[in-house]
Amino acid sequence: MREPGAALGRLLAAGLAGALACASDEPPDSSAGSLRVEWTGADTGMLSAPAVAEWCDSLALLEIRAIHGDTGIALVIYPSDSAADSVRPGTYTVVPPKRAARARPASAIAMRWFAETSIRGFSGDSGTVVLEAAGAGAGRLSAHLRSPSESGRLLLTGSFKGLTVTPAPAGCAGAPPSATDEGQGADQDDEPDYFEDPDRNNDDPDRNDDNPD
Repeated sequence: MREPGAALGRLLAAGLAGALACASDEPPDSSAGSLRVEWTGADTGMLSAPAVAEWCDSLALLEIRAIHGDTGIALVIYPSDSAADSVRPGTYTVVPPKRAARARPASAIAMRWFAETSIRGFSGDSGTVVLEAAGAGAGRLSAHLRSPSESGRLLLTGSFKGLTVTPAPAGCAGAPPSATDEGQGADQDDEPDYFEDPDRNNDDPDRNDDNPD
């Protein structure tokens, strides 16, 4: 099975590229849930945007994600059991994404945004996500995030509300790993592959890669 932690990087890479290429002037669906976060530390900022929650049955995880402009965030909840109704109110400890599936119940967080000459990516290594209502409809989070390419850290805090969990598309599990990837997870760094070098994996064909870091 594909490493679940990699879903965070893939999700945000595709989501941000789509958001920038296909931005619409239509107002967001007023019935959608919302997420608001703020971060301080190596950088400061705020994101307030409509959010969606999807249950990936094949990986037994809940994805909560929000994208606005050039910034995106994804939270992944790993419940104790594999059933969708096992996502219960309570505290889910934030762990590095590649450890989360083996540390159930747990949660993982990833965030990225386009800077002037690069894509900045951070993922959580400690903290908590608290689900306040059954069905993951509302909650709050507080987590420390780090980057694989920068020395600075972020403190991320925020909340989400009004979410309705829907089934994720069949492709949420991604492609199975190749034979050479089997058994390597325990020896790899605890970051989604996409965050090992945000510039290297830039999926935007219009960006200029003539000046790599």
